[in-house]
Amino acid sequence: MKAYLLSPPSSHGIKMVREGRCMAQEGVWTTLWPPVSMAGMGAILEERGFTVKITDAGAEEIDLEALKKIFKEFQPDFLAINSTTPTIENDLSMARIAKEIVPGVKTIAFGIHVSELPEESMEMEKALDFIVRNEPELTIGELLCTVRDKGDLSSVLGISYRSGGKVANNPRRPYIEDLDSLPFPAWHLVDRTRYTMPYTRRQYLLVTPARGCFNRCIFCVGKSYYGAKLRIRSVDSVIEELKWIGKEFDIKDFLLWTESFTLDRKFVMDLCEAMMERNLGIRWVCNSRVDDVDMEMLKTMKSAGCWMVGYGIESGSQEILNNVKKDVTVEQIREACKMTREAGIEVSGHIVFGLPGETKETVRQTIKFAKELDLDYASFYCATPWPGTKLYKIGKEKGWLREDAPWSMYEQNTCILDIGDMKAEEITKAREEAFRSFYLYPRTIYKTIRKIKTFTHLRDFLRMLRTFLVWVRRGY
Repeated sequence: MKAYLLSPPSSHGIKMVREGRCMAQEGVWTTLWPPVSMAGMGAILEERGFTVKITDAGAEEIDLEALKKIFKEFQPDFLAINSTTPTIENDLSMARIAKEIVPGVKTIAFGIHVSELPEESMEMEKALDFIVRNEPELTIGELLCTVRDKGDLSSVLGISYRSGGKVANNPRRPYIEDLDSLPFPAWHLVDRTRYTMPYTRRQYLLVTPARGCFNRCIFCVGKSYYGAKLRIRSVDSVIEELKWIGKEFDIKDFLLWTESFTLDRKFVMDLCEAMMERNLGIRWVCNSRVDDVDMEMLKTMKSAGCWMVGYGIESGSQEILNNVKKDVTVEQIREACKMTREAGIEVSGHIVFGLPGETKETVRQTIKFAKELDLDYASFYCATPWPGTKLYKIGKEKGWLREDAPWSMYEQNTCILDIGDMKAEEITKAREEAFRSFYLYPRTIYKTIRKIKTFTHLRDFLRMLRTFLVWVRRGY
């Protein structure tokens, strides 16, 4: 039987990152993420005897008409749709469109939004047959085998489906304790040429060393999808995957993708030592909290091939950091960025406007703070009350959330929260001002131009500049 795993084309032509908690439009640095969840699901399904096809329509620039042709040619028995909150209506419509072309296809949606709101999602699209909730790999494997073998759907943990005119939500599937037991992702099913690093245009892939996060941030939806317990793969398993990717696909650049890579110091140190001992010759980036790094760790990471760390800075206001239960201080942010630069690693900062406590003064404070940190890259967002976060619940309780806002506005470029004296429109404008102020700052311009060493670098820089100017002009 045939299974088709799909990240749908956007109705507006906007490319999306669709990976676990990360639901974002393609950023200023014009880099999309390889679909590691779909590749992991593909590996599971191939092991169970299915013929699998994977399409990331945004990355592959496949529009709806081209997708219809693929439906007709491939004739899938199952269609699994990768969904996000801001694209949910368009994503779920793929179920109806697929059934018009392949009437017998069973349609499935996965992702955070449908996991948190299964009844509403199935009401939104009548052609949707199933929802896979939370961690998708084992659930989709069991679901498709059960349907194929005409088994009992009520026995499949972690799914929602239609039964007796209602939506049945089976009990949650326990999180996968032994991540080493998962097969390596089926990257042979993915058009890997579509995913490259800025400037170098070197292909890269995602490797997932761990899942879960025990921290308390009220705006992050990761905990609802991957749980509050940190689950770590063995060092040997991660090393073998890195070696396998290098051998099979000749790829040496990676994003080590977790909720936060540095939550377990011993694991980080052991993994980096193993990378150096095996002489893998790889380059990689990761994310981190500012309170989980030290100079010894950063230098070891650098020696093992790490060239950039992304920190969740969120705000330059200590009051706001406290309000969102970030459990870090402004001084820790300064020190972590300073140490990282001194270790020879580039620093990317992620900053959010519109969190509880935001004022015009804290906006100015945060923009000034971002420039003082001497970041190599900065991403600025509007606080988004994703379903499944405490911010969503608080926003509803306090009347901050604009109830008339469609799901398409639940994205990080536009604010839908009226926080205190600041209206949503003011917060959106604050984000736009932050982009302009940071990327037109002389030190940032100088740093960026210094990276241009070849014609390819220049071409990519001009492409990024064009994208940035469009963002500024349109208010993205």
